Amino acid sequence: MKAVIVDDEPASGQALALLLREFVHEVELAGSAGNAQEALELIRRVKPDVIFLDVELDGDSGFDLLEQLPDDGPEVVFTTGYEQYATRAFRTSATDFLMKPVEADQLRDAVRKVAEKLRVAAAEQRYGVLIRNWHGQGNEQIALSSSEGFVFIKMSDLIYCKGDGAYTYFFLRNDEKITVSKNIGEFEPLLVPRGFFRVHKSYLINLSEMKRYVRGEGGYVVMSNGQSVDVSKRRKEAFLATLTRI
Repeated sequence: MKAVIVDDEPASGQALALLLREFVHEVELAGSAGNAQEALELIRRVKPDVIFLDVELDGDSGFDLLEQLPDDGPEVVFTTGYEQYATRAFRTSATDFLMKPVEADQLRDAVRKVAEKLRVAAAEQRYGVLIRNWHGQGNEQIALSSSEGFVFIKMSDLIYCKGDGAYTYFFLRNDEKITVSKNIGEFEPLLVPRGFFRVHKSYLINLSEMKRYVRGEGGYVVMSNGQSVDVSKRRKEAFLATLTRI
């Protein structure tokens, strides 16, 4: 994948570039910029897949730069020395957030996340999984491809998804179940920014459709349709942290 670095500290940008060249061979560094204007020109010219973006730029911020990019622009990995920016970074749907000085293992993990999001985006283009918006709250829809065409469902009607190998089952408020021949992992980048959470390797739940959470080793969530959904032990801490922000 093609990458650019946006950082107003030359030493920091060079250190990141060195890490990419030495430890992340699947990334091609297409250029670097030291401020928002240079970054915009570079991004428009080279059309990168991912930007490694410093939060604090000379006279601007990385968040200001993001507002000038199109919705279908590159993936973003924030880099900063200030941990307090993490929450805002993820609210912008950034793929990851790296604290300086960046470590090789963290960088490889961030690149893996970017690669997964790019893979899902490519799958959406191939198979017709998409999101479209209506004007008005609660009208955002997801289009699910089937052998006959597309099934459009409101996001607000989706209670949870269950993955089973190469298939994903969508459970709706009207007790309808829709089966799609895709792995549940392909829907995670699509749904998580829209109020869903991957509580288990097999489940993506609509946080607005939870009735209660029952503690345990991982615990489980009771959804609005009365069904219980397991929370994996590995995802429990992140899930509970998310609940405190709802």
